[in-house]
Amino acid sequence: MRKRAAIVGAAAALLLGATATTGAAQAADDPGALIVGGHDATEQYDWMASLQQSGQHSCGGSLIDERWVLTAAHCVDGADPAALGLRIGSPDHTTGGTEAGVATVVVHPDYATGAPSGDIALLELDRAVPNEPIELAETSGEPGTASRIIGWGLTCPVRGCGQPPVQLQELDTQVVPDSMCTLGFVDGGTEICTGGGLLANACFGDSGGPQLEGTPGDWRLTGVTSRLGSLVPACGTAPSIYTDATAYADWIQQHTG
Repeated sequence: MRKRAAIVGAAAALLLGATATTGAAQAADDPGALIVGGHDATEQYDWMASLQQSGQHSCGGSLIDERWVLTAAHCVDGADPAALGLRIGSPDHTTGGTEAGVATVVVHPDYATGAPSGDIALLELDRAVPNEPIELAETSGEPGTASRIIGWGLTCPVRGCGQPPVQLQELDTQVVPDSMCTLGFVDGGTEICTGGGLLANACFGDSGGPQLEGTPGDWRLTGVTSRLGSLVPACGTAPSIYTDATAYADWIQQHTG
């Protein structure tokens, strides 16, 4: 885990997939964030999940065990598990891969407090799936650490500017200093500030999806897409904030075994 250096901004950030209310958002009806400035995925991510409601992509997720998917709390808080479905391992969120239902939703207790941290949740599948899970990294890395983000979020920077892509998108980026996410209430101990450059970052519809470190074919999960890191409601205008999954390793292990 990186050193805890909580930095509180002057105003609330915009969640990538839900409208912020009092710090904790309800489950979103519209997609979360999309990746702006990326491109079609260049490799197979057998563990990548599309979280779906009414047959439509709503958020991303990562298979971390044959029966468990990790996603963002704001994607599923208050949701009925029976209304959720997952498509795992397909670069096309409309077809292919492995389909599964959700038996249980476990939202981290910190999320209910309205604090900026705790935007992480576990989904227990209704059956074990054959896909290969992704492993959790040991740490999330210091500023300058190279990382990759993937998702089906919008590829244009504002809500309503277009339709989410059918094909999975990816973008190579890096961890940046927490001070660059000041307006997003970033918590340095449990969150990661990640920048992709001008008009290049996560966007609406990417929520819950992974931040990765490693090399092609050998990725480790470090973060979960959470929200924009600035007041400007446009993607790619500032770094985005990711829940540091490595900071919640004990909580994840407690529930998944």
